[in-house]
Amino acid sequence: MILAFDLILAFAGACALLFLKPGPAMSVIVANSVGYGVRGGLISVSGNVLGFVLLLTVVGFGLSWIAEAMQTWFGWIRLGGAIYLIWLGYARLRNAGRSASYGEDPTGELFRDGFLVAVANPEVLLFLAAFLPPFVNPAQPAGPQIFALAAIFVTVSAIAGSLLAVLAGQARQFLSGDRLRLIDYLSGGLLILAGLWLAWPSIGALL
Repeated sequence: MILAFDLILAFAGACALLFLKPGPAMSVIVANSVGYGVRGGLISVSGNVLGFVLLLTVVGFGLSWIAEAMQTWFGWIRLGGAIYLIWLGYARLRNAGRSASYGEDPTGELFRDGFLVAVANPEVLLFLAAFLPPFVNPAQPAGPQIFALAAIFVTVSAIAGSLLAVLAGQARQFLSGDRLRLIDYLSGGLLILAGLWLAWPSIGALL
């Protein structure tokens, strides 16, 4: 067995606690779930998970040094992601009560939202590079262990995000008519808050 069962439980529990922490990714999933229903939220979750897979691939191949080399640009990259989220929130507020701003089939846009919010915060790369090694047994080959840990991380993120999308999307079914405008205000506000959340450390670092 690549990983001990107790270590798997400990790592999965740590991942679950991590995803319970409010942040930009959670805000985007909730916003798209209440704005476009459960399906919209799940599409954003799939984009978010793909973003995590990309970051984990970088870490797994021992390329975390790239993150260190790019550290001076982290503030600008984060700020760009924050501006994107704030723009999405503004668009949602501006079109509150109207037809969906993404058109009849917003699959691509919702997937993009989830993916970008995962990779727009470069510190996630450094976090993953620091989060995985403590769970690796140095007495065994590191590669299979990192692959197994990455699979657990992605699985937990997919489950947590999906549950969040379902819960948030179900709330939409209890609203109808003019009250749908409230959904747009809520989701737009969440996106703007997510953008401000993402931007705040960068603004302080760049000043």
